[in-house]
Amino acid sequence: MLIPIGFLNASSSTWIFPILLLSILTFGIVLVLRNRGGMGKILLGRRIMIPYYLDLSNAKHVVIFGITGSGKTNTARVIAKSFKGSKLIIDWNGEYLIGRVARASDITIANLSMLEFCEALATALQLSQPQYSMLLEVAKTSKSLKEIIEKLRRYPVESDSRREIRNALLRRLEPLSYLDLFSGSRGLEDFDTLDLSGLTYDAKRLVTNVVLRLMYEKPVKDLIVLEEAQNLLTPRRLDQPPSSCELILDEIRKYGVRVVVIAQIPSLVATTYRNAEYILIHRLSLTIDEARNLGLSEKEREKISRLPNGACLVIHRGKKAYVRVLKDKGDIQLKVVHRTSYVKPYVVDKEGNFGNEVGAWRDGGSVVACLLEDVRDLVKWRREIDFKLKSMGVELQEVKQLVKGVVDRIGKIQESSSSLNAISEEVSKLQAEVSSLSSGFKLKMEGIEFTVNYLKEMMLELQELMEKQQLKESTVPCSLKKQ
Repeated sequence: MLIPIGFLNASSSTWIFPILLLSILTFGIVLVLRNRGGMGKILLGRRIMIPYYLDLSNAKHVVIFGITGSGKTNTARVIAKSFKGSKLIIDWNGEYLIGRVARASDITIANLSMLEFCEALATALQLSQPQYSMLLEVAKTSKSLKEIIEKLRRYPVESDSRREIRNALLRRLEPLSYLDLFSGSRGLEDFDTLDLSGLTYDAKRLVTNVVLRLMYEKPVKDLIVLEEAQNLLTPRRLDQPPSSCELILDEIRKYGVRVVVIAQIPSLVATTYRNAEYILIHRLSLTIDEARNLGLSEKEREKISRLPNGACLVIHRGKKAYVRVLKDKGDIQLKVVHRTSYVKPYVVDKEGNFGNEVGAWRDGGSVVACLLEDVRDLVKWRREIDFKLKSMGVELQEVKQLVKGVVDRIGKIQESSSSLNAISEEVSKLQAEVSSLSSGFKLKMEGIEFTVNYLKEMMLELQELMEKQQLKESTVPCSLKKQ
């Protein structure tokens, strides 16, 4: 069946867009279904209208950069929720709370040697070498942090310098004794999110160091999400050795553990992020050196500084793509229901009500809903474009009117070119007359000035004659006057 061209032009805006929308939706669903399956396939968002996936099927690291409010936490939540394997989220600010949540007081360090624990303390608190040596002496026969602090208080000192070392060490350790750290019985396999909100900065660094060492000793998770990485992966010079956290995160890749690292700007973390499989950059004002290290051009650097919330640049093996990240659907927590022979997790909403099993959201059942949300965004975008086009049409009409007025004026000027020439001739004549009048006026002024000068001279001569006459009269004898 042939469709008339006129009909196409007349009604294209009413039916082409829905057909195009349906085609894109169908294509997106097909891509989603093709990429489902496997532990590492993660639907991150869309590139225009094409779904964009992260492939974490192997042990690969992901680094996320962005300023506060740019959407990097939402991106990390999407990755963590979509990942189908076991996960451990080290949540510094209580922004995740995904799955089974534990506090620092709930976990145990029974599987960690005291030497490893002391090294974690030294790294987190940045202890000096004398302080670390004294800590090792006290911790030889200790089993917990509280016991270390109690023995350190009673530790005998023989000199003032040793007393200063002990007092300085106590000042760093005693604030930790009030937090009841590592006093529980839960291992890493018993929770998904470690909530560190409410702890001091030193306590957060200590707990993170301890947990990473526990993971290194016994990798029981497939994915680690590490927030505020700039507090652990500090930058260093090339001639300096890497930090313990940097070594651990690099080594656990050998055990098949993926790591998602979140930081604000690249210059605040160690340069090992360049070895990551995926680098996600949200809105950020990069320096020229930072952009060069990331392989970005000046145009890309400026574009990143203007990215909207939720959008990011993904760098994967040198290839770059701008992606609109999916929006997280809210907090999903898991409760562990203890039964006689097994432990089974259930999805629980914010009010604490039981819902479907974990597999419902782990299997990507909300993918179609995400695509429908994208379609709604597209419809909203189309309406905004229509409104902008109408506004532009009004502005174009105004511009046309202005241009028409200018053209009319130019035509009138061209028609009256002869009159303009006549006017110019008259103006020339007037200029000649004015110049002649000015020259005549100048001559008249010179004549008047000459006459005035002549009159002045005559007045002076008359005045002299009158003075001489008066002088003669004053010299005549009196007898002559009487006659």
